[in-house]
Amino acid sequence: MWAFGESNGNAASSPVVVLPVPYDLSLSYLPGARNGPEAIIYASAELEPYDFELGLDAQAIGIYTPEPVPWVAGDAAASHSLIENAAGSYLDEGKFVVALGGDHSISLPLVRAHLERGGDFGVLHVDAHDDLYDSWQGSPLSHASVMRRVHELGVPLVQVGQRAVARDSRDYAEKHGIPRFSAREIAKNGLPLDDVLQALPERVYLSFDFDALDPSEMPAVGTPLAGGLSFYQALDLMEAVFREKEVIGADFVEFSPLPGLFYPQMTAAQLVYRAIGLKAASAGW
Repeated sequence: MWAFGESNGNAASSPVVVLPVPYDLSLSYLPGARNGPEAIIYASAELEPYDFELGLDAQAIGIYTPEPVPWVAGDAAASHSLIENAAGSYLDEGKFVVALGGDHSISLPLVRAHLERGGDFGVLHVDAHDDLYDSWQGSPLSHASVMRRVHELGVPLVQVGQRAVARDSRDYAEKHGIPRFSAREIAKNGLPLDDVLQALPERVYLSFDFDALDPSEMPAVGTPLAGGLSFYQALDLMEAVFREKEVIGADFVEFSPLPGLFYPQMTAAQLVYRAIGLKAASAGW
């Protein structure tokens, strides 16, 4: 039985679904993201249910964790269809879906599932990389191409935390006016929260790659890069966005647990649980 937190919520009445999506077939460096959802969920049982900073117990509101979404070996498109259908079934029930990856390519079917249910929104992409390659290692459905595919759906994109950008990706972002707030800029001047909020539309989907965090705080990722966000910078960013915008869904991806090192999965679980608490607070659950 999978359960985010101390126990699994009721499937019918819980407003939040934590959806495990262990698909990681497009990873291009260190392996292991398929083990990320299980590790984060395992660690979540050790979290204090009451969030004293928010003044609420998101566990008591109701968090349902279903079985992981399966994938089709060697077939990214078929695997993405399974992810899109799984997320869509919960969206049709009015659930707030928080997906746990898996590699970052899962964001594409998750965004499509939200698009199919109507309403305009933008994507806040928090990541060490901009993921705007047209294709990577021969695949247009790679984790390194996911935000290119998302943007081609007509979804506005705002990027935060980048510190690895290819020339072609830079040109694409500049051509299409994609706002980017780099990690170096943040290190020099602090989080430009007002500018990020101004760049975002009123409705937002959050896509958070754990490699956005500095490896000193989050070493358990597939493509670690020095100079990332701190834990509290990530919290401040999420808190501002959930407070000022309507966050319609989220994914947290690319967590690859390291043998014998437990604190990274606790850090990951804390971020996910805080996102759920922020949604509960903003929605008035």
